[in-house]
Amino acid sequence: MENNEATLQVLAIDSCEDYTTQIVHDYRNQYVYPDLESRGFGLVYCQEQGALRENVESAALQNDIAYITGSAHGSDTACFGYDGLPIFQVGDYQPEEVDGKVIHLLSCQTAAELGPDFVTSGCRAYFGYKENFTIPLDFTDVCLECDAEIDRAFADGLTAEEVHDRVVTLYEQRISELNDSGELDAASALQENLENLCTPSVNSRWGDVQAHIFQSNT
Repeated sequence: MENNEATLQVLAIDSCEDYTTQIVHDYRNQYVYPDLESRGFGLVYCQEQGALRENVESAALQNDIAYITGSAHGSDTACFGYDGLPIFQVGDYQPEEVDGKVIHLLSCQTAAELGPDFVTSGCRAYFGYKENFTIPLDFTDVCLECDAEIDRAFADGLTAEEVHDRVVTLYEQRISELNDSGELDAASALQENLENLCTPSVNSRWGDVQAHIFQSNT
């Protein structure tokens, strides 16, 4: 689907608190966001020291934000930004921040409770992980590539169901390649991440399988 209407805005939230979040932050800034910008999306950044609750709230309340994507440490009920402070937390955000939006957080455990809470507050679809997201140090790129396929697929205009199918296909392809090359530990880590991936296709508590980011927020 071509984005030939008004420029859609993407809110990019990336913590950068330690070695792991630095790796993810750098990957997404090198490969994910330039790709989205090249497709004509507008990017609103809340990163590093700007990954704070007040900045995210202000940006998310902009009417033209269609998609929220981010990376940060997380728990079942919250994801955390600069200085370990909550960016989003169950019971501590305005429903309008997520209403009508599609959200993808690479943030451990957030699909357990925060994601469904977003959906209850009007989020159209949530993509995230119900347990810890494992990043094998020698295979960071392939691991992050699989997760980034969520952003790329939504940018292509696919529905949540189609995004799920495309992401699962990539995960399975990379797992097979790692197994074939004898990298069994890395393959196992990717398999674990795939099994922990939560989307509307897994259960409606994570939203509507027909949701996509080109829907009007009005």
